[in-house]
Amino acid sequence: MRYHFNIRDGAAVIPDEEGSDFATLKAARAEARASVRDLAIEDIRNGRPVQAWQIDISNREGTVLDSISLQFFEN
Repeated sequence: MRYHFNIRDGAAVIPDEEGSDFATLKAARAEARASVRDLAIEDIRNGRPVQAWQIDISNREGTVLDSISLQFFEN
């Protein structure tokens, strides 16, 4: 199935118009989790504050099936 990862940075949305094929929603979730981590790592590497990244996983009709977000935990 084709899933679309629409990326949110807390202020703007970057739509995924092409999408990617995954066998299951579980596989798409795993990829979205890795992508959110990669976005945060890029912020850190570039000396920027880490954004409140979120990826909305949707089907081709635009229905959001799940949302994966970066979570911060304080000690």
